[in-house]
Amino acid sequence: MIEVLKSFGFTEYEAKALITLISKGVLTAREIAEFSGIPRTSVYDVMASLKAKGFVEEIGKPVRFRAIPVEEMISILSRKTRENLEILREEISKLKNSEQVELIKLYRGKAVFEKLQELVENAKEEVVVLISHLKPEIKEILSKVKCRLILISSEVEGIKGEAYELKERISKEKDFVHGLILIDSNKTFALFANQTTIGIVGEGEGLVQFSKMIIEPLLKELRKDKKT
Repeated sequence: MIEVLKSFGFTEYEAKALITLISKGVLTAREIAEFSGIPRTSVYDVMASLKAKGFVEEIGKPVRFRAIPVEEMISILSRKTRENLEILREEISKLKNSEQVELIKLYRGKAVFEKLQELVENAKEEVVVLISHLKPEIKEILSKVKCRLILISSEVEGIKGEAYELKERISKEKDFVHGLILIDSNKTFALFANQTTIGIVGEGEGLVQFSKMIIEPLLKELRKDKKT
C-alpha cells in the first residue's frame, strides 16, 4: 500500500503516517511515531504536509490527528488524477512547434477497454502492467496477451506471467481503478476508471520514458524482494 500511495505523490513517511491513522484512528504525534516507525522529530512536519494536502485533520488540545474518511480520500485522488490527465493532454497538445511531437490519444467509456484489448493483442514482445486492482474486463483482456506479461497489482491470482502482488490495496472500492501499462517499450496506456473511464495512449519517447521511470524502479525492488 505504501508503494501505491507513493505513486500518487506521497512521500514514504506520509504514506506510513496515513496508513497508521487509517488503521488506528485518532492519534497523538508520539503514537504516530510508535506505530508507523517514523522518527518522532519528523512527525509534525509530515502531519503539516498531509494537512496541507487535505488528508489529515488536527483536533483538540493536546493536539491529536486523524485521517479524513477513506471515501473523501478516494474522491480527492480521483479528482487530482483527472486533472493531471487533462493537464497532460493540454501540455502535449502545445508541442505543435517542437521537433518531435508526442502522439497522444484520449479515450472514454467502452472505447478505453476496446483500445486496451487492441494494444494487448497486437503486442509482440512484452506487456508490463502496474494497476491498483483487476476489474473482470481488464483481467479478461490480459488473458489474451500472446507475449511476455509482467503484472504488478493488489490481486494477481489466475494471471499467467511474471506477477507481483502488492500487499494491500489503497481502497476496497472495486469501482476505483488506476493503472499504467507499457506495451513493447514503445507505447504507454494510462488508465483511470471510476465513475468515468478514461484511457490515454501515448507513443512518443517522452511519455514512454515517463512510464518507465514509474514502473521500472518498483519492478526492480519487487524482483529483489522476491529473491530474498
